Amino acid sequence: MTRSLIVNADDFGRTRGVSAGIIEAHLHGLVSTTTALVNLPGALQDVAQACRQAPSLGLGVHLNLTLGRPLLSPAHVPSLVASDGSFHPPDTLAAIAGHIDERQVANEWRAQIEVFRTTGATLDHLDSHHHAALLAPALWEACLALALEFGCGVRPPAPREARDDILFSRFPSHARRYAAGDARRRLLASGVPSPDGLVTRFYDRRATLPGLLAILADTPQGITEMMCHPGRVDEQLQRESGYAHARELELIALTSARALQAVARHGIARPTYRQAFLGPA
Repeated sequence: MTRSLIVNADDFGRTRGVSAGIIEAHLHGLVSTTTALVNLPGALQDVAQACRQAPSLGLGVHLNLTLGRPLLSPAHVPSLVASDGSFHPPDTLAAIAGHIDERQVANEWRAQIEVFRTTGATLDHLDSHHHAALLAPALWEACLALALEFGCGVRPPAPREARDDILFSRFPSHARRYAAGDARRRLLASGVPSPDGLVTRFYDRRATLPGLLAILADTPQGITEMMCHPGRVDEQLQRESGYAHARELELIALTSARALQAVARHGIARPTYRQAFLGPA
C-alpha cells in the first residue's frame, strides 16, 4: 500500500503574506492543498491568483465561525455573531456551541462554499477554522452534509494525539471526547471521503525541521493529512494574529531540501483530496 501525505496549509486568505507563503510552500515545498478563509477581505482574489499561479494546488474552504464577519447578514445568523456583527472569538464559541442554531451554521457555511466557487476554483475539501466543526455534534453533521452536497472530502475529526494537542486544548471535555470518538464514527457512516489519520503536531514550538522529518519518517501506509500554517509575515498579520513569526519558520521547514529528500526517500506521495479519493474534477 502507498504512503500518502496530504500536506494542508490552513488559513489561506488570512493576509496577503500568508497566501503568498502558502503558494511558495506548494511551489517549492511539501504543501499539496490549502483551505481558504473566504469571508475575509481579499481572500477571493488570493484564491483566484492561486488558480493561475499554482494550478496543481488543491483549494478548499476553511469553514469559519470565529474570525471576521459572516458572509450572510448578521440579522440572518444572530446566534453566530457578537453585538458588533462579527463572529464570536474561539473561546466564546466553544462555550456556546451547543446552543447556536445549526441551520444558521449550515446556511453561513454554504454561503462560504458558494462564494469560493465563484472564483472558478474546484472544491478539494472542507475543514474548519479552530476546528469549530467539532465543537458540537450538530456542527459536525452540518459539515458532513455540505461535503455530501458539494461532492468533496473532509478533514478527519481529530488526531491520535488529540488529548495533548494544543489546538484541541481549548475544547470543553465533552467536545474533545466527541472529536475523538463519535465524530469519527459519524464520518465513516456518512461515506464522505477522508484520510485515515490526521497529524496536527507540526505547530508552534514543534514546527521545526527535525519535527517534520520525524513526521515523515513515521507516516504510515494509507492516507494521512498533516495540518500546517506556513506564511510570510506582513504588517496585517503582526497586528492581528498571535501566530505570526512561527509561520515563516514553518515555511522554512516545509521548503527545505532535507524535507523534500525525505519524502523521496520514504516513498511518500503528496496528493490533493481529489487525487486521493475522487479522481479528476
